[in-house]
Amino acid sequence: MPEKNEQMGLSIQQLTCERGYRELFTQLSFDLLPGEIVHIKGENGAGKTSLLRILAGLALPVSGNVYFEGYDCRHYRNEYNEQITFMGHKLGIKLELSPIENIDSYCQLGKQCTQQHIMDVLEQVGLYGFEEMYCNQLSAGQKRRVALAQLLLSQAKLWILDEPFTSLDVVGVDYFLQVIQQHVKTGGMVLLTTHQAISIEHCVIKYLQLPSGKITS
Repeated sequence: MPEKNEQMGLSIQQLTCERGYRELFTQLSFDLLPGEIVHIKGENGAGKTSLLRILAGLALPVSGNVYFEGYDCRHYRNEYNEQITFMGHKLGIKLELSPIENIDSYCQLGKQCTQQHIMDVLEQVGLYGFEEMYCNQLSAGQKRRVALAQLLLSQAKLWILDEPFTSLDVVGVDYFLQVIQQHVKTGGMVLLTTHQAISIEHCVIKYLQLPSGKITS
């Protein structure tokens, strides 16, 4: 593996994506540096989710390259996967398990967390008193909070978030924004889509408008 350069962050070069026989975007290029947020915007069907799925390794582009910390992600997929976490429309939780069981299963994937740490995180995201209830009995917002707890336990540098505030109330959205702020303040990176206007103090937020691919600060 080539020597990493953590300051280079994520670099997207000449990415082209098609869905069916329709081209969603072509030759899309942008950079996401440590301590930054890129907010992807566009109309429904513009390719926002498709772009995130490509960057999360769940889909392939027609052409183009993705680099992370200076290396080509196609050739170092496992190393890249260790550095990212993806929260999509499907939250990645098992409805037949409780929040605490879901988080415990998540930790068994290699995360270092004690039982007390799990309980503390569930309390932080507002699930105190719901830790042992089956997730299929939780509200949509509470299910998203389980996924948020997993995000908090993640050691990934790059967070890829597809409409992360869906189903959250005002308090939940404000808390999630604080979590994002803390992540980027410590050198993390966030790539997200949301129909909501977001404002996070002391953070660099870039806007990527699809399908034009024009990036502004």
